[in-house]
Order: sequence, then C-alpha cells, then structure tokens
Amino acid sequence: MSAVHMILTGGTIEKAYDPLTEKPEFNHHSILPDYLNTVIKAYPDITFETLSQIDSVDMTDTLRDDIVKSVQCSSSGHIVIVHGTSTMSKTAIYLEKHLGNHDKTIILTGAMIPLKEFAMSDGGFNLGYALAKVLDAPKGVYVAMNACLFPADRVVKNTKIGRFEKLK
Repeated sequence: MSAVHMILTGGTIEKAYDPLTEKPEFNHHSILPDYLNTVIKAYPDITFETLSQIDSVDMTDTLRDDIVKSVQCSSSGHIVIVHGTSTMSKTAIYLEKHLGNHDKTIILTGAMIPLKEFAMSDGGFNLGYALAKVLDAPKGVYVAMNACLFPADRVVKNTKIGRFEKLK
C-alpha cells in the first residue's frame, strides 16, 4: 500500500464545540492523526504535516505558497490536503497553477460540520473518500467532497444547499 502525505491546514473539520463560547473553536493540535489511526484505521501509511490551524476564510496566498512547497518537498506521490471549505476551490486552482507539471495526485478535502463531537459530520466520510481516491486517481489536483472527485478547475461550493458541485 502506498504512503500518503497529509497536509493539515485547519478548517471546520478540525473544530470542536466549546461549551463556554457556545461555538466551534480550533483544538490546540490536530485531531486527525489520532482519528485516522484509531477510528478509520486506514491501510495506507500516512505521514502528517501541520501547516496551520485556521478557518479557510483566513487562507492567504502566502499560506498557499507554503502548501505548494510542502507538496513539492514531499517524497510521496499521493497528497491529501485538509482544508476549510470556504476557500478550498480557490486553493485547488492556486495549486494547479503554481505546481506546474508534476507527477503527484493531490486531493483537497474537509468538512461542512466539525468532526469531533458531531455525529452527523461529513468529515469522516470525506477523509475516507479522499484517502481512497488519492491512491487510484490520475495525477492532478482535485477536490473530494460529497462523494465526488472534482478537477480543481471544475468545482464550486454551493452555499445554498451546503455541498460542492461541478462547475457548469
């Protein structure tokens, strides 16, 4: 089984409900390594790299450049980037543009509902789907959400219905 390099940038998937503020807040550290190793028990070997713990509305081109560098420096040909959904499509297009010709399969994924403590979160499914698809999709940059794999330049978040769709 091939190794997967997972780049963590935060997003709703990483948030947990804080009863004091009564809203989802970021954890002090990523919950995903423990979740993937103990709950999903994924077969591919996974390495983790945390670049940030931010909401994607705070994503900047400087952070996107850091993601590009991490992808370029990774020895794995299979990259999953956990990212907030608000600017996921923008980052996917940015990566496609700035990575140029590469031989890697890169998939961005995340969640609309926090993973921790929310039974109805889409996060676990999206993570599992992205891990499965990154091993068999052709090289390129994709977004994996809502049981679909979208090319980077053909996806949009539909905020009216709360899911990603293929650009028309």
